Amino acid sequence: MKTLIIWVGAFWFAMLNHISKKNKDDTIYAYERNDFVSWYLKNFRKHPYFFEWVKLPENIEFLDEVNDIIPSIDLLILSLPCQTVLPFLKEVKEDLKPWVTILNLAKWINNTTLNTIWDDLKDLLKWVSYNYTCLSWWMIASDVVNWNIIWATIWVESEVLWESLKEYFETPIFKVALYTGRVKNIELAWALKNVFAIFSWYHEWLGMWSSSIWYFFCEYYTEYKRLFTLLWWNNDIKFNRYAIWWDLIATCFWNSRNRYLWRLLWEWKNLEEVLETMKNEKKIAEWYETLKWLYKIIEWKPEFPITNELWKKILYPNEK
Repeated sequence: MKTLIIWVGAFWFAMLNHISKKNKDDTIYAYERNDFVSWYLKNFRKHPYFFEWVKLPENIEFLDEVNDIIPSIDLLILSLPCQTVLPFLKEVKEDLKPWVTILNLAKWINNTTLNTIWDDLKDLLKWVSYNYTCLSWWMIASDVVNWNIIWATIWVESEVLWESLKEYFETPIFKVALYTGRVKNIELAWALKNVFAIFSWYHEWLGMWSSSIWYFFCEYYTEYKRLFTLLWWNNDIKFNRYAIWWDLIATCFWNSRNRYLWRLLWEWKNLEEVLETMKNEKKIAEWYETLKWLYKIIEWKPEFPITNELWKKILYPNEK
């Protein structure tokens, strides 16, 4: 399987280390948009900002551009922020190999189209034959780098892809499960779990203890389900699926970039400064973009009082 990974942030630097060792007889291609990071990866096989002790194997080839290789790629892994997925695919869609597998990792919503990636690709690639899937996990990059036991779910709308993707990713410590159904459901779960997490962090920073935080967690759950119903609910989603329920729990209660942004916001009270700090630290937190998108849809709707409060009182307390 000929693979190309677009954008090498912290998590997919860690995953490159994983899949290159699992598939050591294959050449794995990677493209990084930032010129300095790209140069550093090619020359030192290390990331300039993350996990400086990790050196990537030699079977990874870093590319300066992707146009020449796109027509031969079987598995296209998109590690891009959601807002940049469509512009990238618009550039390469005419050159995509027939029935290329597109693996999406963006855990937020397009603020321009108000769609998930699943929706956007149906419109953009309607004359292109392709397979679409996403890999959902409840882990952080350091777990992958340190070879801790981790789990993920591959979401597909057809089981035809399952065996090849399972073989590609799974090892004794990287467990992969299958979910067949509407991929859009998991994309909504990905995005909305970050909003759910803010509600938990808010009560944590009010000084509440675990029992109280869990009470408010359960209180918000009903509104969380109503958000799904509003946006596009399909009954084939199950909250006992690892990659939905346990990913939600992990996001709410583990340390992450999303939680880090919240802590900075709570301490500084200035959103613009916090976002600039995150940008300078080469970190992206999805929950702010997700909440901004969501607020366009639910503003002033009486059935979503808690989500409206998150926007009004937490992010913009001085707005009337």
